[in-house]
Amino acid sequence: MAKIPVTLITGFLGAGKTSLLNHIIETYPSKKFAIIENEFGEENIDSQLVTNIKNEDIFELSNGCICCSLNDELYVVLQNLIKSDHQFNHLLIETTGIADPGSILASFVTDPFIKKEFALDAVICLVDAENAAHMITQEEILKKQIAISDKILLNKTDLAGPEKTNRLREELKALNQFARIDECVHAKPNNQDILDSYSYDPTKIYQFVLGVRKDESKKIGSTHGIENMIYSTTIPMDQLKLGMWLDAFLRFNQDSIYRIKGILNLAGLNNRIVLQSVHTQIQATVGKAWKEDDLKESKIVIIGKNLNRDAIKKNLDELLVN
Repeated sequence: MAKIPVTLITGFLGAGKTSLLNHIIETYPSKKFAIIENEFGEENIDSQLVTNIKNEDIFELSNGCICCSLNDELYVVLQNLIKSDHQFNHLLIETTGIADPGSILASFVTDPFIKKEFALDAVICLVDAENAAHMITQEEILKKQIAISDKILLNKTDLAGPEKTNRLREELKALNQFARIDECVHAKPNNQDILDSYSYDPTKIYQFVLGVRKDESKKIGSTHGIENMIYSTTIPMDQLKLGMWLDAFLRFNQDSIYRIKGILNLAGLNNRIVLQSVHTQIQATVGKAWKEDDLKESKIVIIGKNLNRDAIKKNLDELLVN
């Protein structure tokens, strides 16, 4: 049975997350959505919550969607959704405006039950073009939401105007060079391919890493402490040492390392290993086999705050097989 795709919607207070949620529901009428929110309270979803299904936390929308309050552990909520009689083929999760999306993403990266039933699609961050410029300097959680996302929707551009919007776009690129940035009004992006991009799919991660420019000596981007660092090597890496280092590195730096993506050439293995992590949670997936004429290169992208590049590079160099 195919896994259910999951799209996570994040963004600071007032950015337009619920408006985007409503727009997605309208744009994809053939999909049967399940919707999870951190809490009720920001606003009703399209004013369509009508029928209590099984308990006080799960409701059915008039268009057949499900919505449940994430006031239990995510694992329990997802279990209840899977065990319920309701059919759905896409899960949307809307975080609160002050939430760190990494804590939710981590469950989809490592939890066996969740990984068996669900596949991460993408993380979409709504950014208020009119007000974000000054909020980015003040709100650490907003910078983290931007840095960890795959897609950024620059909303309310009609209020901000072209000049302010363009300045903010450049600042967003500095915070997250690798996200796709689209502009929109009333949280309605012009591009209709909002869902089903599967940015977290191993093949997409592979394309992502290959697309990163090779000039590692040049600083990729830094603003307000958020940086993107690239490490690459053609020397095979030691699997055991790398695993031990990653575990210690992420635990020690769990507040400053937001996300890691990479393709690894590990000594003794004939296949690429696709690496991704969110906070302290690590996932390694077997990728395509190396061909004889392939450049067997490990390439790792690290996204975080105030990266000590020299120390990280030195650590990674020590994991190479001599």
